[in-house]
Amino acid sequence: MIDKFEGRYRFLSNFYPCVIEHQGISYPSNEHYYVAMKVNDEQLINGMYYTPGDFREMLATIENPAIVKRLGQKIKIRKDWDSKKLEVMNWGVREKFNNNSTLRELLLSTGDEELIEGNHWKDTFWGVCDGKGKNHLGKILMEVRRELRGEKRVGLEQILNNKNK
Repeated sequence: MIDKFEGRYRFLSNFYPCVIEHQGISYPSNEHYYVAMKVNDEQLINGMYYTPGDFREMLATIENPAIVKRLGQKIKIRKDWDSKKLEVMNWGVREKFNNNSTLRELLLSTGDEELIEGNHWKDTFWGVCDGKGKNHLGKILMEVRRELRGEKRVGLEQILNNKNK
């Protein structure tokens, strides 16, 4: 089990440097891309209004993903975000590992280890804190790893139809 995305497993973190290109903007990490997708309305930041496109371009220029994350906690989030955030994260994680052969090989090198985004910042949606959490990021990473291996997700019908074989 890999229960923290630190040290040799830092590459699993959304903060890890990679290029995520979306709608003509290159984001320097998956965290940058994720926060950029939270908006679809103008943003008022430090007395300046930003269109969604300007806001996304501005985010892409910030070097530190921790600053981007903090900014993402203060912005006006799109109304449909709760129904979109898993889809957004899925796309970003797939881009991160599909477009970078080194990162792809590192993910594959985790074998069959369970991937758990253990944290101390109390994120129980994307990770696990104090033994509690949904670990959505870890689940997405494991699904991407299966896809990179060429394994298909087995559906319930297939399991039921092949149970006696």
